[in-house]
Amino acid sequence: MPHEDERYETAKWRTLWLMVGFAVLVGVGIVTVLRPELEDEPDESVPAEMGEIGAGEGPEADHALQE
Repeated sequence: MPHEDERYETAKWRTLWLMVGFAVLVGVGIVTVLRPELEDEPDESVPAEMGEIGAGEGPEADHALQE
């Protein structure tokens, strides 16, 4: 009578578990690399015009010109 730990595993099941393990590792790698990159993305709720204000077009420029 075969013991439970001496059970034969087919190559199909070993391959399946290796693929599952590899998928988990790839998923962890993607999450750890992409999460900081996505957090560094600029917020798109801010209008693009706000970033395009030149040096002489802001409210500070009016004050500097009056002096």
